[in-house]
Amino acid sequence: MAGRARFLSDEWFGLNLETASGWPERPGVNCSVNFEVTGAPEGKVRYYAVISDGRLAEMAMGKLAEPDVSIIYKYADACAEVSGSQHPDLAYMSGRMKLEGDYGRWVFGLRPLLDSAEYDTFRSALAEHTDF
Repeated sequence: MAGRARFLSDEWFGLNLETASGWPERPGVNCSVNFEVTGAPEGKVRYYAVISDGRLAEMAMGKLAEPDVSIIYKYADACAEVSGSQHPDLAYMSGRMKLEGDYGRWVFGLRPLLDSAEYDTFRSALAEHTDF
C-alpha cells in the first residue's frame, strides 16, 4: 500500500481505490453514492463512489447526476467513521449520517460487502493511512 493521504484529498480517493482493489466480486451488490461533507477545513466537500458487483469501481471528487443514495455528514462525523471510531450503521442510526434516496440499497443492499472481513480490513487500513 502507498503512503499516507490527507482525508478528502485526491490522493485519499486513490488510497481508497488501491486499498479496496482486492475485494472479491459480489454479483448484484451495486450502489452509486454522492457524499457531502460539511464543515471540512476546505469548506463543503463533495465526492462520489460507485460500487459495482461488490467492488469499488470509482471514487473521486465531484458528484454523480443520478446517484442511488446521497450521504451527508458533518466533518467530525465523517472523520469518526473513516478513523474507525464510529461504525457507519451507528452513524446512520444516531442521525449523524443523513441518507437521501434509496436508503435501502445502502443499508440493506450493501450488507454482503459492509459485513465482510475484507471491508473490515479495508476500514482498518484506510484509517491507518489517512491524515485528518
